Amino acid sequence: MVKLARPARFARVDDLPDRVMVTWRWGVVAGAVALLTAVLYTLIGLGSFRGLMLGQDLGIFDQAVRAYAHFQTPGIQIKAQCGFNILGDHFSPVIMLLVPFYWLWPSAKMLMVVQALLFAGSAFFVGWYGLRRGLGAMAYIVQAAFIMSYGVLSAMLFDFHEVAFGLPILLYGLWAFLEKRDGHLIVACLLMCLVREDMPLYAVGIALALIVIGRRLFGVILGLASAAMTLVLVFVTGSPNGGSIGAFLPNLFSLRGLLFLLLIVVTAGIGVARPVLLAVVPPVLIRLTAADPVSLGFTHQYGALVTAAAIVALIDGWAWLSEKRGVVAKSGRAMQVAVLVLLAVAELFATGAPFDTSPQFRNVQARIEMLWTSDQRATDMRAVAAQIPDEANVAADVFLVNQIVDRTTVQAVDPDQPVGADYVWLYTSTTAHDNQSTPWVSDLFVKLIATNYTMVDYRGPFILLRRVGS
Repeated sequence: MVKLARPARFARVDDLPDRVMVTWRWGVVAGAVALLTAVLYTLIGLGSFRGLMLGQDLGIFDQAVRAYAHFQTPGIQIKAQCGFNILGDHFSPVIMLLVPFYWLWPSAKMLMVVQALLFAGSAFFVGWYGLRRGLGAMAYIVQAAFIMSYGVLSAMLFDFHEVAFGLPILLYGLWAFLEKRDGHLIVACLLMCLVREDMPLYAVGIALALIVIGRRLFGVILGLASAAMTLVLVFVTGSPNGGSIGAFLPNLFSLRGLLFLLLIVVTAGIGVARPVLLAVVPPVLIRLTAADPVSLGFTHQYGALVTAAAIVALIDGWAWLSEKRGVVAKSGRAMQVAVLVLLAVAELFATGAPFDTSPQFRNVQARIEMLWTSDQRATDMRAVAAQIPDEANVAADVFLVNQIVDRTTVQAVDPDQPVGADYVWLYTSTTAHDNQSTPWVSDLFVKLIATNYTMVDYRGPFILLRRVGS
């Protein structure tokens, strides 16, 4: 009897020579580090919420998830009184996955906790994959560098964004590329299309890497499909980033642009020479055309995905370097360890420094301490919020919308736009719209009182007004 050979699975490589088996003991350590990360990030998120350090983006996504949870069109009132469909602003249907959690815990705080868990899960992957590629104990240093990196911490400190899902999806795609799992890679690229309209650009970058390593047909097909999907999402359902080709060279040779590229190179280390880092090329090129300088760097949520790709490239480069022998290889590994330790320690002890440019970006320690520190401001805020009826139409400061977004129809107060809400909740200490140098809050208060609003309460820095007849 002739035994037929079992057909090979689609593009699956059962034995990649530079991969090692990860014992459960080593894996448990990576899991423990990720668990501690989940606790740290959760404390940061909840402390930031209590300390009024989160802006309107968290409220925007909360309104979208709330609408999905009630099987409604995701209309967002925070940025517009008449509301707008969030899918026409940024195409992020992936946040529908939050609906079951919202049914259990209908609060904006839930979004911050889920983001913390997704980031911590990504940190576990970094540690595990470092072990998988033979880094040994060095994998934990790489994992710590990822956890304390400017890019990831910035995203955790700055509200909730769809990048919370984009981070594990991108890592999944990079893993599939390095492990030569084409089926998984296709799935990852499809998932990228559900995160944000410009995220398929990372799939275009992976396609470039495929072409470089000699898999030209697959690379060309994947690259064309991903580029086409990007165009569809941006110009049909999404929105352009407002950039221009003319801004490319000025951004590239600006101090901010050069520092942006330098941080990518330093983070990737020896991995800068590995094909997997090509994944960041298309999105970085697009960001160099941006008119908004905030998107040109690692601040806010803009650095998490680039950091993840650079860290994976570092792991791949380290594994490649470990196969080499001689003084050059040993020196390269020693320098890489020194750079990683320096980055991790610098972020650990000076993590607040990058955020001091704006008063609301206080350091990690201050945010966590907000959870148990006796704060009269928090007490006053809750007392004023309790006087706003459920389902009321409210215009609130951008740092206050998250406190009532789950039970009211709330929009952010804009000093340049007319106010037509039944309730207006002002925050005299706000930094929104440059209030510290141009105190628009006091001017708006006088204007509203002079028209058809009456003051309901005034506690600490919080003022609650109600329209007469409401």
